Amino acid sequence: MKKIMYITLFLSALCTNLFAQSGKKLNANEKAAFEQKMTAHLKGIKTLQCSFVQEKTSLVVAGKSVSSGIMLYRSPNMLRWEYTKPTISTLIVNNGNTALFNKDGKQIGNNAMVKQLGNIIIGLISGAGIQNNKQFTTEIFETDTQFRLVLTPVPKRLQEYCKSIEMIVDKRTLLSHTIVMNETSGDTMSIYMNTIVLNKEIAQSKFAISE
Repeated sequence: MKKIMYITLFLSALCTNLFAQSGKKLNANEKAAFEQKMTAHLKGIKTLQCSFVQEKTSLVVAGKSVSSGIMLYRSPNMLRWEYTKPTISTLIVNNGNTALFNKDGKQIGNNAMVKQLGNIIIGLISGAGIQNNKQFTTEIFETDTQFRLVLTPVPKRLQEYCKSIEMIVDKRTLLSHTIVMNETSGDTMSIYMNTIVLNKEIAQSKFAISE
C-alpha cells in the first residue's frame, strides 16, 4: 500500500513539474485576446535586428551542428538571414522574392526548408503568422514569464518536413527569443535570438537581390 502511495505522489509531482514547464493552455477566448494583443504590438515594429545561434540535432548524427549569424528584418516583408559561422551564406527574402547566396555573393540554389523558414519568420515578426494563419493551427500555453506557441502545419507540403514549430515569447516584451522547428524526420532545429534591436534604420540595400 505504501508503495502505491509513493508511486502516486511521485507521478503527481512529475505531472505538476511538467505542467509548470509547459504552462496552462489558453482557451479559445484567451487565445483570441492574446493573438489580437500580440499582433497589434508587432505591427509597431518597422525594423528588427539581432544575432542568432542555430542548433541542429539529428537522429542519425551524434552531437549538435551549431551555426551563428545575424538577422535583419524590415517591415513588411524583407528579411536578411546571414550565417557567419562556420560557413558564410545569406538568405534574402524581399517582397516574395527569395535568393540564397554563398560567401562570394554568388546566387546558389534555394533550400526549400530554409526558404519556407524565412517566410515563417517574417510572419512571426510582423504578426501576419499569428492571427488567422491558414498555414498552421496554433495552441498557446502560458507560464509566469512567457508564452509558448505551438504551430502545427496544415498543408501537406509543409507536413512533409515540418511536424511543428514552437515559439517562445517573452511576456514583458511580446517578442520571441526562441524558435524550434521539429522536423518530420525527428531532427530538431532551434534558433536562439540575442541582442534584439528594434526600429533602428536598416539600409534597403541589405535586402537587394541581384538579377
